[in-house]
Parts: sequence; structure tokens; C-alpha cells
Amino acid sequence: MTDFIKLPEPQKNLGFPLMKALENRRTKRKWKDSELSEQEISNLLWVACGITHKETKKNKSRRTAPSACNSQEIKVYIALSNGVFKYDEKEHQLIKVQSEDIRENIGKQKMMRSAPVGLIYVSDYSRLKTFQFKKEEDKWHTSAADTGFISQNVYLYCAATNLNTAILGLIDREKLHDLIGLNDCEKIVYTQVVGKSLDD
Repeated sequence: MTDFIKLPEPQKNLGFPLMKALENRRTKRKWKDSELSEQEISNLLWVACGITHKETKKNKSRRTAPSACNSQEIKVYIALSNGVFKYDEKEHQLIKVQSEDIRENIGKQKMMRSAPVGLIYVSDYSRLKTFQFKKEEDKWHTSAADTGFISQNVYLYCAATNLNTAILGLIDREKLHDLIGLNDCEKIVYTQVVGKSLDD
């Protein structure tokens, strides 16, 4: 039976200036040995690709990050101490897909394995159906760009809330793919680690 965790509403009224977040944005690879709160996880995932306009009969939903042809092919998985969850942005909830702690597989660099939160960006190639995406390399380039938009949202949120983060490209994608139990049409693009700043 699938486990669902309904997340609290994201805090959209945080008063940190955008320009200051841009100035403070950095890759930081050290963090406290403490987990993020459920509210912080809610904010983090909504910032990444939460719904800003709900789907209607005429139009698809809109998210905080753009995607090519609004295909919304990037899905965000989150690895925590109690397992791996898929972010269901339409219901703003987590769907448990794995009960094991797989965070040591988020990246190949040893220092990354201690991060409290691992975000896994997965592209569903089956959603890239139009003529622009006939070649595999076109799907990959599009997925990488769309992941970049999402990860930058995460960077800015972290800069505004005293969290540290780093985007990772050194990944054993095949191993991580199997650990999560993805389908053949689903490809891991990048991962991103998040933890509380040591400066608190």
C-alpha cells in the first residue's frame, strides 16, 4: 500500500528580498547534522516545481519553474532518512516509493553523502512528445535546461532561508535509477543536496 504524506501549505509570504537572495546565492557543501522540518520540506518542494495555476479544462497547470512546451517532464524525488518520496505537486504531498535510506547514493563525492536532504531530478521522456524531441539528445538537453530552472529556484530559496545546497552531476545514475525503481523512459538528470547552514 502506498504511503502518502500531506505537506503543510508552503509559506509564500517570506519577506526576504529577491535581489539579496541572488547576491547570497552560493554552492555550499557543509551543513548541520540535523533534518529539515516538514514545513521547510514543503517550502523547498513548492519552490522547486509547485503548482502556481491549477489545471482547467482548457489549460494545463503551471508550475514555479518553466518547462519546454509546458511538458512538465521533470519530477522531483526527495531522499530522506526514512526513505525516498516522489513529490506530487498537484496535491502538494509526498508519495513513498522506497523505505530505505539511500542518501549515500545521491552523489559520488564522499562529502555529499552526509546531506540531510537529497533531491533527485528525474525526466520522464514519455512527456516529450512534440517534433522538437525526436532525438534522444534533444530530450536530454531539454531536460537538463528544465532541471536547471528548478535547481536555481532551490538555490534562491536556500539563500533566503539560511540553508546550504549544491547541485550534483557526479552521480551513478544507473544505480540510483534501480534503487528508486524508475521506468525505462525515466532518466535521472541531476541531484541536489540541502542542509541547514553551519552559521545558525
